[in-house]
Amino acid sequence: MSSGYGDLDHVETFNLNFTSIKTTVTCKRDVVDDHISAFLRSQSGFYNKTKVFGFDTKWLVYNPGASAISSKCAALHLFYGNACLIILLSRFEIVPQSLVNFLRHPNFTFVGFGINDNVAKLEKNYGFGCKNAVELGPLAATVMKRPRLSYFGVDELLLAVNGIDLANQRPLSFAFVWDKYEDRKELAKIATISVYSYHMIGTKLLAQDWRL
Repeated sequence: MSSGYGDLDHVETFNLNFTSIKTTVTCKRDVVDDHISAFLRSQSGFYNKTKVFGFDTKWLVYNPGASAISSKCAALHLFYGNACLIILLSRFEIVPQSLVNFLRHPNFTFVGFGINDNVAKLEKNYGFGCKNAVELGPLAATVMKRPRLSYFGVDELLLAVNGIDLANQRPLSFAFVWDKYEDRKELAKIATISVYSYHMIGTKLLAQDWRL
């Protein structure tokens, strides 16, 4: 199901692990502000009272065949509860202050794969990042006392930590070009599965009552 707010803004609904997930893709400041407010009001996670958010970014390249990354963040992805917010950051002349404050919140933890590199790029190119950022592979290896988990991909780690297999639901990977209308639903699904998985893994690993 999808509905449009404008040229690039749209909403998709996905069913992941028997849960209905609402994904909002936006380049509108008021939409970002509303969703950040909803994240701030939302209740604690399933496993503990710490708010753990799935976090990811996609960066523009100079051309589709280039390996060099530009200084612009194409999109920033967030997940909590049953909501995914995809912010088309490159479309903003000024980054919404609500997003900056949210990422700097001392009581929130943002988890992902390659998150330290992504945060470093945000800090270098935009002047802000996450106050609390955690790499999931090393976290899993430490908590579960299985060093090889550091090298697992997201689908493997989700299965090892949560017993959830979403590998078959992930569309084939392709370039994140949100301007191509026909690709938007697939792009939204790829992004949603990733940050949903990050959130689920991180929430369980960071639970105070974790038991192996």
